[in-house]
Amino acid sequence: MKKQDIFQAALECKQANIPAALATVVAVKGSSPRDNGAKMLIYSDGRSLGTVGGGSIEKMVEDKAQEIIQSGKSGLFDFELADLNMACGGHMSVFIEALLPLEHLVIFGAGHIGKALTEFVTPLGFRSTVVDNRPDFAHAGRLPLADEIIAKPYADAFKEVNLENAYIVIVTHRHLHDQEVLEHCVQASYRYLGMIGSKTKVAKSFQELRDKGVSDSVIESIHSPIGLDIGAETPEEIALAIAAEMVDVRAKKRMMAQ
Repeated sequence: MKKQDIFQAALECKQANIPAALATVVAVKGSSPRDNGAKMLIYSDGRSLGTVGGGSIEKMVEDKAQEIIQSGKSGLFDFELADLNMACGGHMSVFIEALLPLEHLVIFGAGHIGKALTEFVTPLGFRSTVVDNRPDFAHAGRLPLADEIIAKPYADAFKEVNLENAYIVIVTHRHLHDQEVLEHCVQASYRYLGMIGSKTKVAKSFQELRDKGVSDSVIESIHSPIGLDIGAETPEEIALAIAAEMVDVRAKKRMMAQ
């Protein structure tokens, strides 16, 4: 199989959010079944494209690839082919790169902070959905890096947006909208939920949740005031603090999963 075909398949994995790993031979010494640059794409269900040499070495790479997919951490692995009972008996180094699905970020609010956040998160491994009840704010011309835009009243938008395992950021232009969205989102199985607001606003919002029967354990999972404490003041700085907090949460979840 041509390298460009494997690259295309790897790109399709990213676009379709299919977990996979890309193995590349980066160094060989002595006799080996494949040269530098040989590639193999391994899917989480065991399927593969391409080859790094067949036999024992390929089985080892496939096993390592499955570990990489589970951990999300790419790595370089050295193999002594003689130890694998391969007649060529050389040495091969293989870099295995995790191709993980993008995390889904749902931003309620297309104002200055929401817009800035879409510009930060794409290179961080998130695909973003922006929801706002103002069509003049929620459109592609203003949010060119958003993957999906929903310009509808929030009650209607809830029927379209998938919050399961999502990262959720609430930054609408009114407290009443923030509260409406928050009360809906706490019912989902989210990975991260954060809402902007002063300590006074947050305390009031949390009390309203308690009054409606939301448990303290759920309320304690909400990041509010939102974002890491970096002294942020401008919309861009606040967006940066939010993005940093999401990355921190993601990293800790991955460590717990190992």
